[in-house]
Amino acid sequence: MIMNLQMRRYKESLAKMPEPILLSQCPKVKLDLRGLMEYAKEKGVKVIELTEKEKAAFIRE
Repeated sequence: MIMNLQMRRYKESLAKMPEPILLSQCPKVKLDLRGLMEYAKEKGVKVIELTEKEKAAFIRE
């Protein structure tokens, strides 16, 4: 019975999810992820702790 309830909740959550975004719908940008990670490591912080300005330096459109 618990499995049925869990499965029903799972299926309901799937029904509420938006459709996946196709790669063709994504903007064409290039991200230097390796450079970004190395930069954060050199500063002694996590990537998420960098400012938007610092992160933007590694994005090319």
